[in-house]
Amino acid sequence: MLRINWKKGTLLALTAVLVLVLAAGCGKKEETNTATESPGAGTGTVIATYKDGDKTAEVTEDEFNKYTAFFSIVNPQTASYLQIPQLKEQFLREYIGYKILTTRLPEQTDEQKKKSEEQTNSFYDQVKTAADSSEDLKKQLDDAKLTESDIKYFYSMITNIMDNEQSKVTDEAVQKQFEASKDDYNVVTLRHILVATSDSSTGEELRTEEEALKRAQEVKKKLDAGGDWTTLAKEYSDDPGSKDNGGLYDAQAVGGYVTEFKDAANTQEIGKIGEPVKTTYGYHVIKVEKREATTFDKLTDDEKTTIKQNLASESLNTFMSTELEGLITKIDLPTDETATEGTTEGTTNGTTEGGTTEEGTTNTGTEDTKTDEGTTNSGTTDSGASTTEETTK
Repeated sequence: MLRINWKKGTLLALTAVLVLVLAAGCGKKEETNTATESPGAGTGTVIATYKDGDKTAEVTEDEFNKYTAFFSIVNPQTASYLQIPQLKEQFLREYIGYKILTTRLPEQTDEQKKKSEEQTNSFYDQVKTAADSSEDLKKQLDDAKLTESDIKYFYSMITNIMDNEQSKVTDEAVQKQFEASKDDYNVVTLRHILVATSDSSTGEELRTEEEALKRAQEVKKKLDAGGDWTTLAKEYSDDPGSKDNGGLYDAQAVGGYVTEFKDAANTQEIGKIGEPVKTTYGYHVIKVEKREATTFDKLTDDEKTTIKQNLASESLNTFMSTELEGLITKIDLPTDETATEGTTEGTTNGTTEGGTTEEGTTNTGTEDTKTDEGTTNSGTTDSGASTTEETTK
C-alpha cells in the first residue's frame, strides 16, 4: 500500500462523509424541510457574532449544539475533536463561514431545487435505514434532539454551498490545473516487490530499515539474474495487493501513489529493474513495463469532476482563511474545565492527529482507503470545508 494524503477542506470532505459513511439515527419525522434558518437559531446563549452583509448576525449555543450533534452522528470522531478547545473554536468559526456562504447563494433554478431535494431526501432515507438497524444510533439522534428537518437542513446547507462553488469552476480552469499536474495522470504498468519495515495492518515492526534494504537488494539481484517475478513476489513481497500476481499493477494512473513511488513510476527506464526505492512503507524493487501519457481529452468525467472539486475546495479554503476572519466580531464559547487539553498552532492553521486545520479548515471528514486491491472506506476522519480524505494506493 502506497499512501498519500490529500488535504481537502471541510465541505467536500463532509459531503463524502454524509454520502458514503452513514452512521446516523432518526428522530421525529417531518414531511419536508421548510426551515429558512438554522435549527436552534435564536435560542440559548449567544456565543458568536459576525457581520453578514450590512447586518450583524449571531450564533447561539443551542444552534451550535445542534450542528455539532449532527456532525458527531455523521462523523463520530467529531465528538473527540470538540473536547479540544482550539478545535471547537475552529469548528465554530467554520460554521459561521457556512452560514455566511449560505446567504450568498444565488437563487436556485427549478431544476436545481429538484436535484437538491432529491439528494437530500435520498440522504435522509439512508439515515433512516441506518437508524432502523441500530438502536444505539437511534438513541444517539434522539438524545441530540435532531429532527428530520434538522438533518435535511444541515445536509442541504453543505451540499448546496459545495455545488455552487463547483459551478464557478470553468472548463478552462480544469484544463489549466490538469496541465500543471499532468504527470499524475500517466498510465503505467509495472511490477514491484515491497520489502516492508512494518506490518500494514498492525503497525508492528517487521525489520529495520537496514534489514529491509538488504533484503530488497537481495531480491533485485535474483531478478537481475533472471529470477521469476511470480515466484519471488510470493516469497519476498509484503504487499498483499500484488504479491500473488507477480507484483503487477496493470495500467494504473500514478497520481495516487506516494511521491517516491510515483516518481519512480514516471521516470524509471522502461524494462529495467531499478535500485530499491524507499518510501514510508519500506523498500520497493520496481520494473516499469509500460508508460503512457494521458492528454486532457482522454480524462474520464470522474477525473474531471475530481479536479473541479479540488479547485472548489481551494476557493472555499481561501474564504475560510482570509475573508472570514475579518467578518467574525466576537467568539465567546463557554469554558469546559473538563475539556481535553490539546495544542494547535492557532485557530487558522494547526494540526492534530486526525484533526487537521489547513488554511482555516478543520479536517474531520472521511478517510477513504484506496488499496492495491481496490477502494474501501476505512472510517471517518476528514470533516471539513471542501474535501479533505486520505487516499492510499
